[in-house]
Amino acid sequence: MADILSIAISGLRASQSALTVTGHNITNAGTEGYSRQVVNQSANAPQNFGGVWMGSGVGIDSVTRVYDQFLTQQLWRDSSIYNSFDTLATNAEQIDSLLADSGTGVQPGLERMFGALQSVVDDPASLPARAVLLSESQGLVDRFALISNRLQTQNTIINGQMDVMVGEINTISQAIAELNEQIQFATAAAQGVKPNDLLDKRDVLVKDLAKLVDVTVVEQDDSVWNIAVGNGQPLVVGNDFNRLEVDKGAQDPARSDIYFVAGSSRQLVTSAMTGGQLGGTLEFRNTVLDPVLNGLGRMALVINQTFNEQHKLGIDFNGRTGDNYFSDINTPEKAYNRILGDENNARPNDRLVSIHIKDAGALTTSDYQLEFPGPDDYTFRVKRISDGEIIATRALSGDFPDSVEVDGFEIRFEAGSFRQGDDFIIMPTRRESSQLAMNLTRPEQVAIASAVTGEAAIGNRGNANITQPDVYDTSTPYFSRDGEMTPPLLIRFTSPTTYDVLDNTDPGNPIPLFPPLMNQTYIPGIRNDILPQNEGKTAFTSFGGVLPMQPTYQAPPPAAPVQSVNGFFPERIVISQTDPVTGKVTSQPTLITRANASAKEIAAELSKRPGVEASARTTVELSDFSADANPFQPLSLRVNGVLVTDTLGPNQTKYDKDYPAEVPDPLTPDFVADRINANFDFQRMGLVAQSDGSKVTIVALNGEDVNLEISGDNGDGFRVGNGQDIILRETSEAPYVPLNPFEGYNFSEGGPYNYEFDVPGQGTFRINLNENYATGADMLNGIRGKLEDAGFTFSGDLDVAISERGTISFQPRIDMNATGVNGSSKLTMGGQLKVVTDPGYSLSIEPPGNNLFPEAPVGEPLHFGFSVGIDGSPQAGDQFTLDFNSDGTSDSRNGVALAGLQNQDTVGGNASYSDSYSMIVEEIGSITSRAQINRDSSEVLLRNTQTSVDSISGVNLDEEAAALIKFELAYNANAQVIQVARSIFDTLINTFR
Repeated sequence: MADILSIAISGLRASQSALTVTGHNITNAGTEGYSRQVVNQSANAPQNFGGVWMGSGVGIDSVTRVYDQFLTQQLWRDSSIYNSFDTLATNAEQIDSLLADSGTGVQPGLERMFGALQSVVDDPASLPARAVLLSESQGLVDRFALISNRLQTQNTIINGQMDVMVGEINTISQAIAELNEQIQFATAAAQGVKPNDLLDKRDVLVKDLAKLVDVTVVEQDDSVWNIAVGNGQPLVVGNDFNRLEVDKGAQDPARSDIYFVAGSSRQLVTSAMTGGQLGGTLEFRNTVLDPVLNGLGRMALVINQTFNEQHKLGIDFNGRTGDNYFSDINTPEKAYNRILGDENNARPNDRLVSIHIKDAGALTTSDYQLEFPGPDDYTFRVKRISDGEIIATRALSGDFPDSVEVDGFEIRFEAGSFRQGDDFIIMPTRRESSQLAMNLTRPEQVAIASAVTGEAAIGNRGNANITQPDVYDTSTPYFSRDGEMTPPLLIRFTSPTTYDVLDNTDPGNPIPLFPPLMNQTYIPGIRNDILPQNEGKTAFTSFGGVLPMQPTYQAPPPAAPVQSVNGFFPERIVISQTDPVTGKVTSQPTLITRANASAKEIAAELSKRPGVEASARTTVELSDFSADANPFQPLSLRVNGVLVTDTLGPNQTKYDKDYPAEVPDPLTPDFVADRINANFDFQRMGLVAQSDGSKVTIVALNGEDVNLEISGDNGDGFRVGNGQDIILRETSEAPYVPLNPFEGYNFSEGGPYNYEFDVPGQGTFRINLNENYATGADMLNGIRGKLEDAGFTFSGDLDVAISERGTISFQPRIDMNATGVNGSSKLTMGGQLKVVTDPGYSLSIEPPGNNLFPEAPVGEPLHFGFSVGIDGSPQAGDQFTLDFNSDGTSDSRNGVALAGLQNQDTVGGNASYSDSYSMIVEEIGSITSRAQINRDSSEVLLRNTQTSVDSISGVNLDEEAAALIKFELAYNANAQVIQVARSIFDTLINTFR
């Protein structure tokens, strides 16, 4: 009887356990991650009774989860992939709609700006049309700023999201580590039986972790899991856990980075974080946000630079040379903010590096890494981050500033103690879309007209025609004066097949250019480019004449003659050549000039050197002629030993027949110019003169010194200058009304008004004007006082002038007066050199420098800055003039060139403005589309995997209900067996009573 009872009891217990587990399953049917549990039972060992094996009931082996490890791991992977694509797609969709929307996109702004520009081209005299152009241009700037601000806001949001997600990762990691400990303890307490519910909880936590980041799970003993992220960084190790941290970027503080923290060590792991919402967020930042910012920045830079360059080739409504249309792309603030040093760079943090955009069209959309890998502190390399290519490797020269140019920008090392291990990130385009800004503020400033105009002389006998000049560079000396062309040019044909290009400053007396352009070949019947193209030659121009502190006194006979000199010191000139293949530099023997040598002599010595052609010219200006109030003796003026104030009879042979015979008192500029130009001796010397009525300019075309000697009464004389006006450049707000020498100006309103100017051999100086001048004379005197206090040295007095265009200039002049009955005054003016070197050749000065060339002379390309063509068949004597387009309000040639920028391939050499923007939109649209497709497909995979997991591990209530009935019946049946056993037992007891 005991056997039947024990069997029944074991069955009752088994059924009860099965009912308990089934009830547990039913109650947890809605619990996330719960795995269906089953009771595993088996028959107890049988017993042998009389040679017969009799069963002894049932035993419970275990209660286990219905669980597929591989499916669960696949679920984690699919969850990580789906959440990554979902995050990428969600964020990318916002950027895609932002760029493509007509209300916020750049393309409509471009079209509106160029539409307004076309209206100005159609009616260049209309100031309202120009005002509309400025308004639409500001609208384009605002669109760039709007998109940039939205993108920067998105970057800020990403930083916050990263912080939140990393916080969740840390919380989950800690919870998993705690569950590891609980599972380990429970397993040990149950002698190896695993706690199913705790395992389910850990699975759920791992799944939650996989939603955030891709994880790797490795099981160790006692059902403990180790979890790693990134490149194997151990986030959970048994019962311990490490942390991730979000902090400002080591290289870019505006972009958060992720660090792995284990104990006292801290490792940057941003690039290793993949998968999940965190990986999708980082992928969005790397593949969408940064490329869009960089692409828009490059586009803004190209628009900025190309528009500025073309605009500066034109002239505005007031006849002034065009200024930057948009703001300067290389202001110090912008240049320094394009590069960021790593916070771990060696101390002291004194490195000064700037990034200057040289050719915006050659820029890429990549960021760059500048690093000093060693083994010394001088070797550096530049890596393009987008493809990992090393694009430059070299060493610092040790002398600052130093520079290297790559991919359209220049890296300038300006100062600091660079060290091995230093690291910098260069972002040439990242912030530029937000920094596009208008420079022009008034419609009059829009430069629609071209700066140069060409005309044919009315009396030409041939049928040749001149095209309107095409201006391509206004930085040449021909445009050194605002509102003028210096000098204007005359093209004079000496035969049907030859012509000269002359300086037409004085139309009555054109002179050769400096250097000369004479006897040029012309081919009738085709279009001829009259001016030479840029052949790669470089011109170095010397300072020019040196004014002495005062004239030299010559005592009367029998005193010995006193020699006045030009004041040039000896100079050590070196001509070098750079091999274009090897880069090797070889220098010719040093040329040491003789003290007080004429410019003509120095030019002759330089022209003997290979690769060099030098010319010379001497210029002296005489102005402010005066006469003594009580005349006693006549004024005598000699130029290079030739008397120009003599009175001759009717049969003279010294001058041309139409020379001015009567000598005025005082002398006049026109008289001196006419006497010099009519003099046969001066004609042989190559000495000419030009007069504008207020001053006479004497020019020795061959660079001989110009010697002046004056005698007469003490009050007889004039002022002497070297003919080189120094121009003041506006460096801040320009006066709203152009200055003029006849009216005052209140500089205390609307300022500050800052100016800078270059003094040959002394450097750059600055003044500011902030006073209220009532009259033009007061203003000129006030400016003169500011200049005298600016810190440079000069001889004599400063003669300040204001041109018709409002440009301020000055020139030092000294007084040269006669000395009465006692002797005379002498002065010698030296000339100016123009040294033209062939490609690959350069000129330098060995110390000590002097007053001829600067110590580090800077060459300039030898070209005019504009081109002009003539076609047809000219005749000898035909003339064409080229001059500044002083009345260009109805001219729109530069406006046409500006409008043409819309369709030029200026971005990367293969895309226009619109094409570049379209490519950005298309690329982001493509990324968004791919992310959406990947999200949808990964969602299907995730759902299928989840279904598979649920089909195996999930609770099916129908099945559980059937099991409940089954185990209930089994329970009841076992209870009946117990009843039978009891009945039998009672029968046996009654039998023995």
